[in-house]
Amino acid sequence: MDKANNITFLKAFTENSLPPICNKVIYQKNVYYNKNIDSELDLNKQVLIFKDVSDYVDIELFQQAKNIVINKTKTLKGHLVELAPFKDIQEYLQNNFTTKSRSNFRRYENRLKSCFKIKYVSYYGNITKEEYDRLFIVLKDLLIRRFAEKQEKNYELQHLKGYHDVVYDMILKKEACLFVIYDNEKPISIRVNMCKKKLAYYIISGYDVDYSKFHLGSIDMLKNIEWCIDNNFEIYDLLKGYDYYKSKWATKKHDYYIYIIYNSNSIKLTLISYYITIKETIKYKCYRFLKKHNLDTKYKDLKRYLFGITTFFKNKKATTILIDNNAKITDQIFEIDINLDNQYIFLRKPVYNFLFLANTSLDNVTIGKLSGTSNKFLLKAKNKSQLLTINH
Repeated sequence: MDKANNITFLKAFTENSLPPICNKVIYQKNVYYNKNIDSELDLNKQVLIFKDVSDYVDIELFQQAKNIVINKTKTLKGHLVELAPFKDIQEYLQNNFTTKSRSNFRRYENRLKSCFKIKYVSYYGNITKEEYDRLFIVLKDLLIRRFAEKQEKNYELQHLKGYHDVVYDMILKKEACLFVIYDNEKPISIRVNMCKKKLAYYIISGYDVDYSKFHLGSIDMLKNIEWCIDNNFEIYDLLKGYDYYKSKWATKKHDYYIYIIYNSNSIKLTLISYYITIKETIKYKCYRFLKKHNLDTKYKDLKRYLFGITTFFKNKKATTILIDNNAKITDQIFEIDINLDNQYIFLRKPVYNFLFLANTSLDNVTIGKLSGTSNKFLLKAKNKSQLLTINH
């Protein structure tokens, strides 16, 4: 038998699968998990390791053995949006963002709605299995494309199937929510949240990079915070990672810990627990040192650079788009539809960028290919035009 049993706390907590030794999980004196059954967990054969336990919750163990010891090691910082102080999204924005930032958020959302037929849907308590499965297929594609654009390895994809397997039933029980932004019937942003009474957790999200000009990530975050406030959640935990982005939205940082739980009557398990504690302590002290001196960012930049070079040689080609806003066109133009004809998918992002600049919908834009060419396209709105040259 393995000498250490590793458990990710949030996953076990939200899926009601905490080990038997856990009696209660408490947040601000309110009980969020209550086992009520003193079932035994054999700690004579293994060390129990809880990963990523937030410092704002308390774990109460059954007092079944006085020789059970917990070592706690600080790991990373997380980000919380404290929702209770705000009666609505406007009050949250007023207290956390400048006038200019609030104006920008309104402009992004208004521009998105003026250019596309946008709707926001939260699946919380009800969703068809067909739409649920479709959304996870789309989410996988969104994540792949987003991380390819960022030139980063996607560590989230490995967990996607696990979420797909459990979130459907959790939605029906109001223990999870899928928040989706649609353009017509096309999902362009999908976020998975898990819920535990008054606690909400941001789990994973992806958005269509073709809509990047519209700051879709910010709109998605804002709408999810609004949804949490409207549904009377007290906190929205944005979890760890991407500090540069999440810190903008969070109202508070919190610490994560590793809990190492063992039976001190066993010399072997005591030594194992000491080894794990020392190893984890050194690892995260080194990480905090690197972060303090900004060396973690340099390391990520290097990985991104190497990823980009590897991707370039693997694909053996790169696409460049030349934009001319002052071109005088005399050639014949053949009109095309980028939504109906999949051979023009590569045009969607530059076309949507044009919609943002022209502040008009796709219905009001003519897209044409220049006669005798395979890579020149003219975009024309009422008061604006643009020539695109696509070089593969």
